[in-house]
Amino acid sequence: MISMLLGLLLSSAIVAIYLENRQQYLVTDEMARLHENGRFALNLLRRELMLAGFFGSQVAREGELPPAPAAGCSLTAGGAAVKTPGLDLLDDASGTQPVSVGGAVLDCIAAGNLQPGSDLLLIGRVAGEATIKNGVYQANTSSVATGHWYLRTLAPETVAGWWQAGTVPAEQLGNGTGVDYWRLHSRIFYVRRYSISAADGIPTLCAERLSTSGMNTQCLVEGIEHLQLEIGIDHNGDGVAELYSGRPNADQLEAAVVARLHLLVRSLSPVAGYRNSKRYQLGQTVLTAFNDRYLRRVFSTTIALRNIAAVAG
Repeated sequence: MISMLLGLLLSSAIVAIYLENRQQYLVTDEMARLHENGRFALNLLRRELMLAGFFGSQVAREGELPPAPAAGCSLTAGGAAVKTPGLDLLDDASGTQPVSVGGAVLDCIAAGNLQPGSDLLLIGRVAGEATIKNGVYQANTSSVATGHWYLRTLAPETVAGWWQAGTVPAEQLGNGTGVDYWRLHSRIFYVRRYSISAADGIPTLCAERLSTSGMNTQCLVEGIEHLQLEIGIDHNGDGVAELYSGRPNADQLEAAVVARLHLLVRSLSPVAGYRNSKRYQLGQTVLTAFNDRYLRRVFSTTIALRNIAAVAG
């Protein structure tokens, strides 16, 4: 009888240790994925913000925008994200049709899919390297991508305008022609309320990308629950931000020299036995306790916006 009781106590202790170790493993696994997703999303958006408003060696004038490849969002957001200053945003999605600070009606994004209270970020730029430089295709490139948009420049001080790729004129090819082609990248970054289907409930960082026929959706990182952006504004032209605003107007955006980026990242699965009663601060935005079983962490960084004020000026 005593041996049976001791056996039961020992078995109970073994089960308790197993359950505790399993719980710790699940927490560690979820936290590792959370950190990986957070770092990846932060680095991705950091690079995009660093290049926002970059138009090669040129300053793209507002009138030199590519015509819309399709109606709707590509007509407004595609153009608005490209025109100077190359950066636009929407502060705190509210469930209504999103309209950016610059007046872009983002009708390619269903308002009901947006994470309430999260910002949207519009970035227009060209690729970090020219496809054709001074008439010569650059490394590992032998053609332009048919149907995509390029910024074509004819001389160091001249902007020829935007060109939808077809056949590059023969007279513009060859070393010393002075012709450059830079591929256009126009994207709208936002947090969607789900990943694959509305039923999964996994908040996800997505982007609408300008393609040959319009704006296409590309979801990038799961678990990104909130995106908040604060813009550092240079009022006197000395290159230093005197004011940080989470809700800048169009004029203030043109004087942007710094961006503070904040992401709230959530675990993909709930953790049994855990209750999240924490409040989270993302810059000037404070999120109240979720009181659920998901792990969360805030990721933040500061990015110098080297192209925005220069292009606007």
